[in-house]
Amino acid sequence: MSSALEARGRELAKQISDIMNDTATTGAEKSAKLDAIQADYDAHTKEVENSERAAEWTAKLTTEIKSETRKDADDFELPQVEIANPWQFGGRKRLAKEFLASRPVRDQQGLKAKSEFDVKFEIGKKDTTAANNIMQEGGYGSTAPTGAGQNPFAPGAFGPGILPEFEPGIVEQLLYELTIPDIIPSRPASAPIISYLYESVNSMQAEAVAESGLYPFGSNTFARKYEQVGKIAEAMTLSDEAIHDAPELYSFVQGRLLEAVQRQEEVQLLAGSGYPGVNGLLNRASGFTVSSSASLFGATSATGSNVKFPPTAATGAGQVAATISSLAYGRKVTGDSTGVYPTAVEVAENLVDAFTDIKLAVFRNPNIVIMNPTDYLVLRLAKDANGQYFGGSFFGSDYGYGGNVPGLPPNLGRGQHIWNVPVVTTPLMPRYSILTGWFDASVIQAARLQGIAMQMTNSNGTDFVDGNITIRAEERLGLVVRRPSAFELIQLAPGA
Repeated sequence: MSSALEARGRELAKQISDIMNDTATTGAEKSAKLDAIQADYDAHTKEVENSERAAEWTAKLTTEIKSETRKDADDFELPQVEIANPWQFGGRKRLAKEFLASRPVRDQQGLKAKSEFDVKFEIGKKDTTAANNIMQEGGYGSTAPTGAGQNPFAPGAFGPGILPEFEPGIVEQLLYELTIPDIIPSRPASAPIISYLYESVNSMQAEAVAESGLYPFGSNTFARKYEQVGKIAEAMTLSDEAIHDAPELYSFVQGRLLEAVQRQEEVQLLAGSGYPGVNGLLNRASGFTVSSSASLFGATSATGSNVKFPPTAATGAGQVAATISSLAYGRKVTGDSTGVYPTAVEVAENLVDAFTDIKLAVFRNPNIVIMNPTDYLVLRLAKDANGQYFGGSFFGSDYGYGGNVPGLPPNLGRGQHIWNVPVVTTPLMPRYSILTGWFDASVIQAARLQGIAMQMTNSNGTDFVDGNITIRAEERLGLVVRRPSAFELIQLAPGA
């Protein structure tokens, strides 16, 4: 292929790239611009095709002539074949076949090869070092590239001509599944302050009244509560060149910014400490239902110090943790012996007792249990005295059962439940802490003032003269918890 054709090809490729990377044009405008260069592209493609055909025909004719006329090995020359790019269209293999099939090579070696690759040959005087040997050992594998993640090309004079295999895409870090936003009902908000009126005191004095008797008077007291909307945000800076030259990286960064905001949203909804973030659910644990004095298992309340969500040891978190300095547990379940945590049966019995506490407080049965996956594993693998699993064996027999729980989104059900209440497992919840409650729109709502928005600019600081672009993502939301007593927090503790 001539240099003019190659230059024209690069020019057309640049035009196409510029059109597709122009963020200021619509899809229709891009389509019109591509249509405008369609004729040039078709003409160039035809010229390239003609060049390749001419090169292939020339190679065949040259090989036939030399095979018939050259008998003397001293006069032997390599076939002169013009190949635009020996790494495309089978050019490298074709050149090897034509060379090895030529009669002077076979005659010179005195071999009758079974196949073309049985032939050995030498051109000129071969240097003993791979770096100076044009055929160099790296070409057929006796010298490998050194050091993973370093120069990917083989050593030797022709090492850069041996292209490695580059796989597309980016291998992302794995992050655990988000669950909390899916179980908290959401609604739009219209202001950064949310206020609601609630009945703080209700004195009902109705009773039987005789004819002409005095009516008893009841009374109600009302109060107003306020919630503050918080903001969750993250930013990242890329160079102009990175955005134009690596569009895959730009898309990846945008996705990661979105993921970062969503993952911190989950932390804030559960354990946020308030403005400038979200006043999370567990930050109100002092108002949760507390184990009743009539508890069947003698459970007591407890306080946890500096409890982190997610805990430090959690893998796949991908977000900044929230710490609650003093966390009020409404029920503490203690193991029977020193250093031993409660058994699965003890945990299950206390859970159903906590359900009763909540039912007596808000007259509704809890509809969700949130716990660490390892804590749920203790429940799921519990056995009776005969060695049968309470939750069903690994074949689904015995007296357990599986399948998704009705009423819970399929991505959260996964057949996990206790006392017919769905269980949501997440590493966001630290081990030995269990939250249960009535997650209903009349009780709890995430109020969203602004959905996730993403913006970019080159006017941040010295970005313009530095050739950088800063991208940011943000959202604004608050949490309204009208009835904190609809929840109970349980702590599992080793015996003392």
